[in-house]
Amino acid sequence: MAEQQRSPLAHTSLSPPQVRAIVNRFLLSQVGSVFAAGIPELDSAAHLWHVPILYNPPDFTGDEVGQAQVSAITGEIQQHTPVAELRERAATLHERDKTQIHTAFLRARKK
Repeated sequence: MAEQQRSPLAHTSLSPPQVRAIVNRFLLSQVGSVFAAGIPELDSAAHLWHVPILYNPPDFTGDEVGQAQVSAITGEIQQHTPVAELRERAATLHERDKTQIHTAFLRARKK
């Protein structure tokens, strides 16, 4: 009987929360605390998780400013939007939404 072939993802695939944690650690250490990983989507053909990077100031949900790709096999970040580009896009969003962000920040301080 022929041995059944198994997908490399069958035993090494990370869960979405694990992938988000990998990207969040990278963002916190390399970019800043106002960025967060969004919901990862698995591209099983490419063995990659595609993870949106969100501008996420306190108590305010911003928009996507970039993306990271994480290996579904090794858990390593394979590619990401350049840090300067993430910061530039965040500054644009901050300028656009500064009144709402300031209001959310003040509300969070009162908690």
